[in-house]
Amino acid sequence: MKIAVVAGATRGIGAALVEQLARLWGDGGMVYLTARREADGAAQVARLAGQGVRVGWLPFDLADPASARHLAATLRGRHGGVDVAVLNGAFVPGNPPSDAAEAAQMIATNNHGTLRFLEAFGPLLRDHGRLVVVASGFGVLANLPPQLRARFDTRLNGPAAIDAAMDGYVAALAAGTAVAEGWPDWANIPSKVGQVAVTRAYARRHGTDRGVLINAACPGLTATDATRHLMDTVFKGREAQTPEQAARDLVWLCTLPPGMAQPHGELVRHRAVLPFGD
Repeated sequence: MKIAVVAGATRGIGAALVEQLARLWGDGGMVYLTARREADGAAQVARLAGQGVRVGWLPFDLADPASARHLAATLRGRHGGVDVAVLNGAFVPGNPPSDAAEAAQMIATNNHGTLRFLEAFGPLLRDHGRLVVVASGFGVLANLPPQLRARFDTRLNGPAAIDAAMDGYVAALAAGTAVAEGWPDWANIPSKVGQVAVTRAYARRHGTDRGVLINAACPGLTATDATRHLMDTVFKGREAQTPEQAARDLVWLCTLPPGMAQPHGELVRHRAVLPFGD
C-alpha cells in the first residue's frame, strides 16, 4: 500500500492535494493530512469520508522543533516508510514591509521548519519516494541583490549553512542593518529563497539513489486564505487559480513514475523547472 503525508492540509491547496491524491490511489493507498488542532484534522477526515474518500490525520506543528521528528516516527511505526511526503503548511506574512518580529517568526517556522521536515522525512522515503516542499516563485536568486546570492548558492553551501544564513538575515533586521546589506523589505522573499535553497541543497546531498526525487514546488498564484489579504497589494491585477487547480500539478510532481531521475533538487512550477539561478 502506498503511504503519503501532506503536512498543512486542513484547507486550501493542502486539502485539495489530499483529496486528489486519495482519489487517485483509492484502496491502494493511504493519505494522511496533518493539523495543529484535533478538531481541524477530524473535520477534514469526516468531510472527505462523507464523499467516500478515506484519509487519516496526524498532529503536526511546523513551528515546534520536535514535531517533524515525532510525525516521522509515528509513520515509521505504522508503515515502515512513506512514498510521498509534502510540506505545505507555513507561517503567512502580512503585507510588506515586514518588521523584525514578524520576520523572526517566519524564519523560525518556515525555514528552520523546512530543514527539520527534510531531515525527518528524507530517510523515511521508500524506493522511488517523492518529497515536495511547497514554496514560491519568489524563491529564486534573482529576487536578491548580487551581494547576497552567494549565501544561498547550493554549489557552495549545504543545508545547515543556508539555514544559518536565514539567522543572519534575522540578526541584520534586529540590528537595523538589513537595508544597508541589501535585504528586501518583505520577509517573504528571503524566506522563500532560503526555503528553495535548503531544499535544493538537501536534495543534492541526498542524491537520487533508490530513485528518490526531492523538489520544491511553486503552485502558482492561488486564491486561498493565505493570499487573500495580498490580492489588492502584492498580487493586484493578477488572476488567481483555485486550490483544486493548483493541486493538480502537485499531484503530478508527487507521483512521477519510477525510473525518472529528473526533476530533482529543482523548483518546479506548472510541471516545468523554474531556474533557481546558482
